[in-house]
Amino acid sequence: MKLPALLSVTSGVVCSLTLGLATPRLAAAEVCRQKLSAAEQVVALNAISNLMGRYSHLGVLRGEDTLASLFAMKQPDVSWRTPMGPQGPEGMRGRFKQPGEAPRGLVPGQLHEHSMFSPVIEIAADGQTAKGVWDSFGPNIGSGNEVGSWLWVKYGVDFIKEDGQWKIWHLQVYPLFVTPFNESITDSARHKAAGGGGGGGGPPPGGAPGAGPGAGPARSDGAGAAMGGPGQNWKAPKDLWIYDGKSAVQGPRVPEPYCTFDPKDSVGNI
Repeated sequence: MKLPALLSVTSGVVCSLTLGLATPRLAAAEVCRQKLSAAEQVVALNAISNLMGRYSHLGVLRGEDTLASLFAMKQPDVSWRTPMGPQGPEGMRGRFKQPGEAPRGLVPGQLHEHSMFSPVIEIAADGQTAKGVWDSFGPNIGSGNEVGSWLWVKYGVDFIKEDGQWKIWHLQVYPLFVTPFNESITDSARHKAAGGGGGGGGPPPGGAPGAGPGAGPARSDGAGAAMGGPGQNWKAPKDLWIYDGKSAVQGPRVPEPYCTFDPKDSVGNI
């Protein structure tokens, strides 16, 4: 397919991934002298979309210890901020299988299926970094002996180009609610507020997306028990919001067009 045809086919993808923010995109590009062509933006958007799709599918089908190639392991502040998700290259290497080591395998009876949808992705004008947010919903079952739950989270992700390939740089999960299959969301929130546990907030016993078995029980502040590599704990984001039946919904910042990466705007800056 020739490039003009490619752009005509994918132009709808670009608009949908930025919620139709065509005018702000052009304005930002002008300020930044528009270093990326339309074709380069399309290629980057496709690569990042596939990267997050692989994160979702491979974690479920092959085990989350097989995801090392998706992360920017050469970055000293690389982070995977979900329960069991460590920070820094050393902690990350401890979470993943080592070269030549067989995958640890899937846990029989476990199912953490989390679709990636409603993406908003922005590529920096310098073409070196990107930002994105996703919704994710699915069943959360730690074993065949438990009731299981529904889990809805949002992902906030920073991406970076490493050796010419797009990689996950900082990943932060924002749990919105978790409720057992046999209980409503509002009932879970009431039971949690009353100190009765339930599934009203925070990572569930089976863990959030990116978590393996034994991720620890939920806590009232949304942060799980000590998890991840040596000395690594999951950190709840400062803009964390979990459904309580009382307050208005909040969540991660939706990315806007930008010129170059600023650490203070990172999802890793919590």
